[in-house]
Amino acid sequence: MNKNDSAIVRPGKMGTGSIPCWCLTALFLASFSGVIWANEEEPKAERPHPERVATAVRVGSMPVKLDGVLDDEVWQRTPIATGFTQREPDEGKPVTQETAFQVAYDDEALYVGITCYDSHPDSIVAMLTRRDDWEERDWVELQLNPHHDHQTGYWLLVGPSGSIMDGIIYNDDWFDDTWDGVWEVETAIHDRGWSAEYRIPYHVLRFAEQEEYVWGINILRRLVRREEESQWVHVPKGENGWVSYFGHLEGIRGITPPAHFEAIPFGLGRATLGEDDDLFGSVGVDVRYGLTPNISLNATVNPDFGQVEADPAVLNLSVFETHFRERRPFFLEGQSIFNSPGPDIVGIGGPAQLFYSRRVGKRPGRLGLPDYSEEIERPDATTILGAAKVSGKTAGKMSFGLLQAVTANEHAIIEETSVDPVSGEERTARRDFRVEPWTSYLVGRMEQDIQTHSKVGATVTAVNGDGFSSSYVGSVDGTLKWKDNAYRIFTRLSGSSAGTDDGRDEGYEAVAYFSKFSGNFGGQVYVDARSPGFQVNDLGFMNRADRIQAGWHFMAQIHNPWALARRSGFNLNGWKQWNYDGVVLAQGVNFNTWQKLLNYWHVNFGVNRVLGAKNDLETRGGPVMKSPAGIDYWYGFSSDDRKGVSFWFDGNGDRVDGGDSYSRRFGGGIALRPASNVRFEIGPSYSTTKAFAQWVDNVDDDGDDEDDHFVFGQLKNRVLDLTLRGEVAFSTKLTLQGYVQSFVASGDYREFKELERPNSYAFAPYDYQGDNPDFDNRSLRGNLVLRWEYQPGSTIFLVWSQARSFSVDNPLDPDFRPFRGVRRSLTDDGDNIFLVKCNYWLGL
Repeated sequence: MNKNDSAIVRPGKMGTGSIPCWCLTALFLASFSGVIWANEEEPKAERPHPERVATAVRVGSMPVKLDGVLDDEVWQRTPIATGFTQREPDEGKPVTQETAFQVAYDDEALYVGITCYDSHPDSIVAMLTRRDDWEERDWVELQLNPHHDHQTGYWLLVGPSGSIMDGIIYNDDWFDDTWDGVWEVETAIHDRGWSAEYRIPYHVLRFAEQEEYVWGINILRRLVRREEESQWVHVPKGENGWVSYFGHLEGIRGITPPAHFEAIPFGLGRATLGEDDDLFGSVGVDVRYGLTPNISLNATVNPDFGQVEADPAVLNLSVFETHFRERRPFFLEGQSIFNSPGPDIVGIGGPAQLFYSRRVGKRPGRLGLPDYSEEIERPDATTILGAAKVSGKTAGKMSFGLLQAVTANEHAIIEETSVDPVSGEERTARRDFRVEPWTSYLVGRMEQDIQTHSKVGATVTAVNGDGFSSSYVGSVDGTLKWKDNAYRIFTRLSGSSAGTDDGRDEGYEAVAYFSKFSGNFGGQVYVDARSPGFQVNDLGFMNRADRIQAGWHFMAQIHNPWALARRSGFNLNGWKQWNYDGVVLAQGVNFNTWQKLLNYWHVNFGVNRVLGAKNDLETRGGPVMKSPAGIDYWYGFSSDDRKGVSFWFDGNGDRVDGGDSYSRRFGGGIALRPASNVRFEIGPSYSTTKAFAQWVDNVDDDGDDEDDHFVFGQLKNRVLDLTLRGEVAFSTKLTLQGYVQSFVASGDYREFKELERPNSYAFAPYDYQGDNPDFDNRSLRGNLVLRWEYQPGSTIFLVWSQARSFSVDNPLDPDFRPFRGVRRSLTDDGDNIFLVKCNYWLGL
């Protein structure tokens, strides 16, 4: 999440003609050499704002009593920092309610006391939520940069009720909320407003030992009833950067960063009740050890890598894989170091994602089934035997991370058919068959800061399986920023090698990008070339190889209120994509806009004009076919989400020229807050699609292993997705959350036809004799989670989850009755899973 990014931007991509390889190489080398050259210059202070300084005072003989009242002895003699400035709604003006803070320290922790003055304390909005739940409420946020590298930091947020959020900052202005530190804060509401008292142990903050420390610091406050956000150090809207604006925290001396060790043993019990009842129990331990003050080791023995909330059901009829977000805590925590950087706005598909952690522990299936066999059952996930990661930042401002994971052999139950050589009778037998080999996954990433804002980096990944092919990827990248981060050049060159000793695919990807984003106007141009042999999907994610794309983007923003809105953004994009044979795969232009209205509602809409092109994948290995021109569009609005009742509506669709194919989706929802600790949300969506030519099958008539007919059909499909969420917070430590998704989909194929000739969108009638491709699916997925953090870092989970499904792949007459489908999904066959997990944090 970029703190300055509020635009709703649909990426645009455009170019004309082909781009020679020598041009890509020259552009990459020129950009990368610019980054190296920048390292030889003396750092220059570019920020125009005056430097602000806060001074910390050592705690005396009287320890701090953490209660949020700020009446301890140390607070009576600690300098008070004030002078906050509005960022919203009236940027640069004095605040309507003053904020003050103080900083103290001892040998073990940093203490920060913040007083939020409020002339109307009865109007303080104090929502009670579970940890890391974003909710419209008053809050303060402490941001620290212990490395004082102007690039990284921690953010620790608390509301008047004591509900907290936390995370890390990287790349100067990118925020990650997956990090959970073990720190403490208490709050108090009083007649002067409210206050927060932090205690942050040094083991939470990585930093190198020095005689005297200078850290970066900033404090933010939100006054929700006025939509006011204020800052101690003002970061202007429309400018790049965040941590590089921080003020200084001085006065800390005589402390030693600890070599911290923590262990989190856990016990797990799970009962599955359904068609096959199952009881399961295990114990394990997660270990975190500070190898140095700046470098930590995380390891896990006999881990539980399950995710509490299941992936949502989706309908995917395309040739491309569905991308799901990571939900498992081990892979979420500290993931930012493993994210190879890329353009803020990318083209069709964007640069390849070199590390996609969902590959580790995925559903097994690397090894194909033998001939004349049928799969009866296979595990839903591969068992992860263990994993470890090392990450940190050296005194020389080099960040690095190394992650290793090992997964087990997995077997499916298959049924094989054979013919008795004597009697000629057909026989079947079931047996276990290995479908996933023992596999090692490795990813490493390093980044070297150059000057204040620029960096060079490298990424490597390796996948090695027992009796399976290996895969290796290497990448180098560079980012050069100047003029207060307004201008940016990014380049990345990646190479891959995947396969077996009998044959390997090798390829490359080259990305070059130039942008200017600051003030009211900005834009970018970029090119991304991926060769036919490039392969990262064993541990990364990309939709396809063999493509070159280029594009441009122009942006205009209005940051302050005007006649119609409080903030506005307008974007114009263009793109073009083609393969290495020169076949144009996509091209078009786009306009979109977003508006934050005067009444705090949000509106956005956009439209693509998609020009005619060709598709080299739709026939699944067959000839290239044409893609007709058309229009894509989307829109949405949402009401003021500070209210007790808020709602939203959105939709999207497309229509090809001539009108023989179209799709439409309508969605919306309503959020209810009947009390400060209760939230309910319902979000339905409905979509319908008519596709004139949806791929069905390839048919080989003469048995020569060459497809003779590429069969398509007219498809009409409809989908209803109904999602409900609810949360009750009994305290900041005890919460109950619920989630339910009912998904109903049907598809009816008619008028079968075959592609008449390559490079066309012409079809001839075809008498298809294959299996009926119609489908009628529904599913119900949900869970109920009681979470109790009974002491800092220690948690008990009680979980009930349910998964029901019904599927018919060839119904005689697909009958889409959405509400009947939702009702029937409540009684379909499925599993009930009851889980208890307890962990205990031990810090040494």
